[in-house]
Amino acid sequence: MKITLKQLQQGHPVKQLILQSMECELYLVNICDHTDQRWIVCDEQGKPLSYRSQLDAKKPFKGLGIQQTLLEHQSPYNEMIGIEPAQVAALQVRIANPDQDYS
Repeated sequence: MKITLKQLQQGHPVKQLILQSMECELYLVNICDHTDQRWIVCDEQGKPLSYRSQLDAKKPFKGLGIQQTLLEHQSPYNEMIGIEPAQVAALQVRIANPDQDYS
């Protein structure tokens, strides 16, 4: 499901911020709300927001009281070594929340 940054800033509750690490230092942003529903954060035209650094990806979420932030990476390792592609759980690492960054 999609949600805009404006909707989040207007009070949509955010339980968790998830920065999806993509190729070439590209980050997409997802949130989980209090019902554990996952949303992709988009602009007003419905295009997913993308950033070139973790810090830039977290800046718009300062002041929203986010309690947990994760960096998520889906590895194509199986494909790279010739193993049949299969669904592999994404690696998730806890990182500093937007309000805790020194930016």
